[in-house]
Amino acid sequence: MGGISAEAAGAFVATLALGVSAWSVFYLARQTKAAAEQTRAAAEQTRAAAEQTMISNAVAAVSANDMVLRSLREVHVLMLERPGSRAYFYGDRPLPEESSRRDEILTIAELLADVLSSGIHVHSCVPGSASAEPWADYCRHVLGSSRVLRDLVRAHPGWWSNLTALLPSSSSS
Repeated sequence: MGGISAEAAGAFVATLALGVSAWSVFYLARQTKAAAEQTRAAAEQTRAAAEQTMISNAVAAVSANDMVLRSLREVHVLMLERPGSRAYFYGDRPLPEESSRRDEILTIAELLADVLSSGIHVHSCVPGSASAEPWADYCRHVLGSSRVLRDLVRAHPGWWSNLTALLPSSSSS
């Protein structure tokens, strides 16, 4: 019988199995290396996205603060155009009795309340806004030094709900 012996066939199959196993291990190592590179790339993309988010939040905070301060400047210009009106907002002067002056001061008070309330809202929507707490402090200061504004916000708490929590207690005003 001139064929291949069982031992030779077994050795051939074992050698073939060993070769396939070695190839499988090398192929697996290559896939693992590729997966590790993809993981590193994904980590780098995540870091870059986080950095972009931080930058975007900072730009949004600056933009929001600028918008609020521009609006506040417009209200201050109205005060400058009406001599003596600043005292109603920073000097605790009571609302005037004279009708046209009263209407002017109430209108400025409504505008100022809108700006203060918008500022509170805008800063609360911007994550990590460094000017949120200083703005709330400024709102407390203005509410504390303006009888007109306090009375207006207390008369219409739903209109400026962001400001009602910042009002001084009734006994201190």
